Amino acid sequence: MDIREKTFADEAIKQLDFLTNQYGFAGPEVNRGPSPGTTVSVTYHRGATTIEASLVLWYMGEEYVATTQVTDGPDGTALRTEVARNTAHTGYQMRRALQLHAEAIRATMSVR
Repeated sequence: MDIREKTFADEAIKQLDFLTNQYGFAGPEVNRGPSPGTTVSVTYHRGATTIEASLVLWYMGEEYVATTQVTDGPDGTALRTEVARNTAHTGYQMRRALQLHAEAIRATMSVR
């Protein structure tokens, strides 16, 4: 098992903890998916909004952290927005990506 898989959930929770403390989100929920693909995801929910940070390890060295926000639209369809996606070939890149994603989420939350 890759060290990023072992540490991703803890690091994502550390970076995104403000969602529960400042914005009333429920979570985190940690899911470990079957490899290949999304191996670990951390999800937070509030009302019709879900924020999910995922570590994706795929074929041919495609390794990245992706954070998405899903909101229920007025007609009941899910509106999925990718907050950010950054390469994560190393533990440092993974941590840095999570920091950048947390900053992007904070910026969108403060606009509302």
